[in-house]
Amino acid sequence: MSDDRRIRFATDLVTYYSPAFWGGEGDLGSIGDLFTWGQWDPKGFWERVLDSTQEAGLDGIEITFHPGSWTTAKAAYGSAVNFAAAVRERGLEVCSGFLSSRDPISGRTLDFANPDDHETVLEIVDGYARFLNACGAEIMVTALPLRTSRDATPPRFVDLKTAEVVADLLNRAGATALRHGVTLALHPEAFTMFRNSRDVDLFMLLTDPTYIGLCPDTAQFTVAGSDPIEIVSRHRDRLVLTHWKDAVGPAPADVPIDETIWARQVQWFGEVGTGVVDWPAWARLLRDLNYRGWAVFELDTAADPVANLKAIKRYVENTVGHIYR
Repeated sequence: MSDDRRIRFATDLVTYYSPAFWGGEGDLGSIGDLFTWGQWDPKGFWERVLDSTQEAGLDGIEITFHPGSWTTAKAAYGSAVNFAAAVRERGLEVCSGFLSSRDPISGRTLDFANPDDHETVLEIVDGYARFLNACGAEIMVTALPLRTSRDATPPRFVDLKTAEVVADLLNRAGATALRHGVTLALHPEAFTMFRNSRDVDLFMLLTDPTYIGLCPDTAQFTVAGSDPIEIVSRHRDRLVLTHWKDAVGPAPADVPIDETIWARQVQWFGEVGTGVVDWPAWARLLRDLNYRGWAVFELDTAADPVANLKAIKRYVENTVGHIYR
């Protein structure tokens, strides 16, 4: 990092995925309608995202899934080096990149629990890690496959047998990324195989800490019914990145889980400072752990992301900033 601050502020690009921000309608599930392949301007998209992040007064961005993916950034600027230059011109950095399970070539969703998909995932990780390295970023974040609804037939158990298959891929992917100076970190999603306290214990046990870190998300753990502060305290040695988002509380246990859950889960999330997350306790924990890294703010489709990001930064600086000085 270029200065001595212990925590710097970034945003996950899903913050910009409200169709309203782009003159459209609908929720997160409608963003693809606005940016279908061959019908949108990658450069225009990225220029607006970078300009908005700069206007919000943040320090960096986390690249995410389509349309704000590493492949569209490369398409927009011709190379990772050119993209990184555009980021730096605005006084920003690429702090991290989210590894999507979507195959950028076929468009197919890859299943980390299916060994037949593992080699394709590793090829993507290799290319993505090269891209992040060229951008000066050292962290790649990934989530795990969706669970099924609890009344699904047949049920999909996240048991030791399943977890071992996934962990094998994670270890190999982490080793692949590390060859390019990039650490792979697991990120919780409230309706996936990596969602709560038990899941963290399971996958932290089965993965090698040399290759796999932890990127806690305060809202995702809360919506899944777990305590992010307790989880991070217990797995403090795996912490490499933090996602800051609020939540209204745990989601009901019988929520139907399918591909529409990504848009529906937004109802349980909130802007930092508007929900039940104990932010002073969170800040004290990170201080006590001597965490030096990024606080990645995430809004999940904000119609006015610049105003919202400014409000989050102001809240953090004025409410818990003194704790971490």
